[in-house]
Amino acid sequence: MNMESVDNLQVSVSNDEPEVQTVTAPQLDLIALYPACFDLARPRPLKLRIHLDLLAAGHHPVDIKWVLGSYCKRKNYLQTIQLGATRIDLQGQPAGEVTEAETIIPQRELAIIYARLGKIPRKPKPVKIKRVKKPKSPQEAKPVPPLDAPLTPESIVSGRLELTVKFNELPQPVVVKAGMKIGIQTDTALVVTTLKPKAWKKLEKAQADWKQWVASMTGKLGTQVNSDGGTIVMLEDVAIQVFEKKVKVES
Repeated sequence: MNMESVDNLQVSVSNDEPEVQTVTAPQLDLIALYPACFDLARPRPLKLRIHLDLLAAGHHPVDIKWVLGSYCKRKNYLQTIQLGATRIDLQGQPAGEVTEAETIIPQRELAIIYARLGKIPRKPKPVKIKRVKKPKSPQEAKPVPPLDAPLTPESIVSGRLELTVKFNELPQPVVVKAGMKIGIQTDTALVVTTLKPKAWKKLEKAQADWKQWVASMTGKLGTQVNSDGGTIVMLEDVAIQVFEKKVKVES
């Protein structure tokens, strides 16, 4: 048995096999059987000792020798044998890389071809070697927060509860010592507050100047009283703002 590397076009063939003087085509078209491996237009470096895989697949040694010999002797295949280039197996999957020592014979074969053609060989383009990214270390699973949990003292800060009431009608006030006492009936409670004269004048001016207006009254939530008529909420330290409500004109 004569054994040599694929790129050097030496495959294992039994000495008992008859010599084939003239061969026009292999008995099995191996190139058509393995399109992911053999590509005449765009060849790629073959796996070392790929002839053993073909023998294991049941192909005839003479067919293997003929195909590999003709395929690997081609100029465009020899040009692919560059340092770091990825070799492929019969299924087109990566099967090692070309070493510096493995480039010597193919480059020598190319030099012979170029000398025969009277051409100066071009410097092969450097092969881009894809760097395999290191897998990220597994991160610890984030804890799943509960649906609800009690507050801790650190979760509570001081604040002020305020209530905002909006209305767009001028109520009839009850005059008291502190100012004008009014009530705003909401869906949930009757809000009662006493406006200072300056705040009350804002409402009177809006009623006199504008066809439609809206008042926003904000204050501190005071005493809450439950009565037969519903809940009464006292609003203290009131601040009031009044805005004109623009009437949309139908076109």
